[in-house]
Amino acid sequence: SLAYMIPRFRVASEGRVLIDDVDVKDITMESLRSQVTYVFQETQLFSDSIIDNIRFGSPDATMEEVERVARISGIHQFIDELPDGYDTQLGTTMSRLSVGQKQRIAIARGLLRESKILILDEPTSALDPETEQYLVRSLQEAAKDRLVIIIAHRLSTIANADKIVFLENGQLHEQGSHEELMAKADGHYRRFVDLQMVSAE
Repeated sequence: SLAYMIPRFRVASEGRVLIDDVDVKDITMESLRSQVTYVFQETQLFSDSIIDNIRFGSPDATMEEVERVARISGIHQFIDELPDGYDTQLGTTMSRLSVGQKQRIAIARGLLRESKILILDEPTSALDPETEQYLVRSLQEAAKDRLVIIIAHRLSTIANADKIVFLENGQLHEQGSHEELMAKADGHYRRFVDLQMVSAE
């Protein structure tokens, strides 16, 4: 819900959402949404070629640009090994794509748009640990020239974020780096991390 307020998919009933000290309510919808890319947890792909799916928000992107974001999202090798490569029609091969592969195509689409704010909703939920770590490292590189907001429950996805905002039951409890939040002996985030560690054993 909090992330939905940034591109004004939802409007705050109280308080303000500011981007560079400007209230989002004072920005035209067209201008605001041209600067925000939201990759939803429920991936939506179209019965079209893979390259057109990736280019959806940037139809004039070059092949080199498409391959670059596909590599960042960890999907290039899979696509390259398909008989028709990037020209593969998803309407005929959709059943052969795993949830994780669909997710990575959607992430590549989001990265290609190159908006100033990229919001990823549970981007690693369907990824194996190795692919997750590759994607997280790549997103750190992508974050050098944009704001990347990641909504996640996996500790491994968010541990290296510049700032972690811990929300529970609609309440913002803590914010800070992983190290800062772990230093709070009775903190909400530390308790969450401890529970994940126990469940992983």
